Amino acid sequence: MADSIEKRVNALFPGDQFLCAETVVKMLAEAGGRDSKDIVPMATGFCSGMSRTCGPCGAVTGAVMGFGLYAGRQEPGADLDPVYAMVQEFRDVFSEKFKSINCFDLIGCDFSTQEGQDRYKRLGLRSTCVELVLFAVITSLSILREHGYLEPSEDLMASRLGPCGLMCGKCVAYAGGPVHELSGALKEQLGDNFGEYAKRFEVVDPVFAQYQPFSELLEYFASGPCSGCRESGCLFKACAVPACARKHGVSYCYECEKFPCEEHGMPERLAQIWRTNNERIRENGVEEYFNSIKDKPRYP
Repeated sequence: MADSIEKRVNALFPGDQFLCAETVVKMLAEAGGRDSKDIVPMATGFCSGMSRTCGPCGAVTGAVMGFGLYAGRQEPGADLDPVYAMVQEFRDVFSEKFKSINCFDLIGCDFSTQEGQDRYKRLGLRSTCVELVLFAVITSLSILREHGYLEPSEDLMASRLGPCGLMCGKCVAYAGGPVHELSGALKEQLGDNFGEYAKRFEVVDPVFAQYQPFSELLEYFASGPCSGCRESGCLFKACAVPACARKHGVSYCYECEKFPCEEHGMPERLAQIWRTNNERIRENGVEEYFNSIKDKPRYP
């Protein structure tokens, strides 16, 4: 697990792709299946010692933001203690390891000056930042799981990744997936009576005449009727893969001694995808495969 986290940190952190706080909060969000697109920008100002002010280390502030993402208050007056307890625990562990949580103390560079920026590059101190980020991610994930805010990564991946290698979590029917959540938000914004308005808008643009069939499809998307093929069974009823995987006691088809077989029940086009996906999982491992596809569209 630590090796895969290190690999992911090194993939995100080279150059100026993502900086310290951004990398930490992105990885913590992804660990719980959260979309990090709107979360990472909130962390940008905390990078480089709080925007080059010699403030707190971005690895620390990124972790604090990550704890808030899972345990922060959703309602006025809600309990503060869960997130406070995790932040304090993290601070103690980080301080014991590195003797400070302050960027300048840890790196010895004042990023507000050209001299400090040059020193950082000249001495190759990015490797120190990578160490800090890696420690922050591993420690934060451990604390979040210990306090019950994250399930084990293997369970999370399995809940979203079918034994065929397709990403159930991005299916149009998956409850809690992006299609479900975005459709629900659109339905809420349109309101219950938009159909009546659509009829009036037809004189402005004939496209509104298509609102009724669109609303039926939106209703389906917003309902999130499926919890993943490992629980509900694939929407493609001919697919025999989930039941077959359970029968043979495997999580992914490549683990079965009969793979590749002819028991999948899929047409050849999908069968080829199934074979290719499982070969990639076998070659790269589940976590690397999962990370390589989780941010891509489900229907390219």
